[in-house]
Amino acid sequence: MKPGIIPYQDGDIVTNGQESGLSPRPAFPQYQLTHGSFYKPHDIPLNKRHFIYSPCAPRLDFTEMGYCLTEYPFERAGFSLMDRSAGISLKDKDNSIIGVEKSVGWRTGRSDVCIKEGISYWEVEIIKGGSIMGTDNDPRRKKDMIDSSPHLRFGISRREASLEAPVGFDSYSYGIRDQYLESISEGKLSQVLEKREGMQAGDIISFVLKLPDYDAQVEQAQEYALRRKEALKNAIDSSGKTMRTDDNAGAGTIKKKSKTVKQATNEDFQLALLEDITYNDIIRDHIPIRYRNQLFFEATDYIKTTKPEYYSSDKRERQDYYTLKDSYLAVYLNGEFLGKAFENLNPFLPPFSELQYNEKFYYGYWKNYNGQHVNGLINPYKNVDSESEQRLILRNKYVNNNRLGYYPTISCFNDGEVKIITEQRQMKYLDTVKSSELLADKQIKTLDVLYKEQIADDIVWDIIDEVEEEGKKLTNTNPPIAAPIDTVLVPEGSGP
Repeated sequence: MKPGIIPYQDGDIVTNGQESGLSPRPAFPQYQLTHGSFYKPHDIPLNKRHFIYSPCAPRLDFTEMGYCLTEYPFERAGFSLMDRSAGISLKDKDNSIIGVEKSVGWRTGRSDVCIKEGISYWEVEIIKGGSIMGTDNDPRRKKDMIDSSPHLRFGISRREASLEAPVGFDSYSYGIRDQYLESISEGKLSQVLEKREGMQAGDIISFVLKLPDYDAQVEQAQEYALRRKEALKNAIDSSGKTMRTDDNAGAGTIKKKSKTVKQATNEDFQLALLEDITYNDIIRDHIPIRYRNQLFFEATDYIKTTKPEYYSSDKRERQDYYTLKDSYLAVYLNGEFLGKAFENLNPFLPPFSELQYNEKFYYGYWKNYNGQHVNGLINPYKNVDSESEQRLILRNKYVNNNRLGYYPTISCFNDGEVKIITEQRQMKYLDTVKSSELLADKQIKTLDVLYKEQIADDIVWDIIDEVEEEGKKLTNTNPPIAAPIDTVLVPEGSGP
């Protein structure tokens, strides 16, 4: 993550006559017309194959990092250009209205706002979708008419949710169907909020998402990690695979006492990863790349997790046991409260979420690292027999990169079109929702407020990353000089 990896080019630095090292936000990408007045960018990378991309810009005053996070100049929160299916198009090259072409299956787009805690609010306006073309009482013909009509789904999703399937398709997302306003998660119907044939153009659905505060989520994640560690320790103790006997006896020699040596296994590695989790730090392993002469940060994304191979007696280390206390997604239609579509949502802090990870590589490094080398120099005082110091975790999959949370998400089908409303001045039912019995005297944040806070967080963590890298450079430039073994001073009374 140094400037030398991708050097600056002419045009990267625009200072407007000031030697401040600041760069403007990147120019909009190139678009291609798809249908009607809808376009989609065709020269930017999309988030897929467990990689995520964000625009970045040069910073001359960042002597170590070289680049910082930035965003496109839309001036408001909306749909992310990178965090969408390739089939999703944007109307008039804007980030507020999305749609898909006719005869295209379900395609999904996510907002660029990550909701992590508290109560948040946004609105969605129906432009095309939810209505049945014509009336027919024959069930078969009626189904054909529904399938040939444009449709929409609205909801929230985590980073692990697929963008090539409708929101609510898996356990990482929660969706609302435009037909009958049915709640769907894991592909299963949860409840029907309102029995009606469909929605009309101009209808506005309001969403209120409530999540517990960060400290409560950390406490729950720590409990989950503790149960997994206990299950791992029980598995290690019962398997006996971590111990071997080293018998040094040989023919014609005095038989020495057998020595028991601990051998590192994958269970030990998983235990070390869980013990290495930190909740008071943000770790963003992103590197700058140049894609079609545009600058982006590339980072690994979170992946769907599998059930662990070990279980405690009550199965509590399993992820599906845990939910976020007092969390819910409430729905309003044209200002009228329909109910809570979902309650007790799934948690997302590590170890509930994990990054894409080359486990074989990192496990091999951890297993074979002996801790004798520090900054490229041999450390003669390293106690290589000390198990706590002898293995190094090169990279952990249980980290928070500041993008863990729930994202407002919309899916479109067969020429469906929808608009997301994120600015307070454009919201029609914000005051009505605030005065409702559910949210009386409670603080609510709209997506535009959360978006500004997210940008401020990115700026702070960019500075922290740069300061840390500069500190590492100073430490590596002036390593401590170890005294020769035979000149080490031994305090009186400490030994012969």
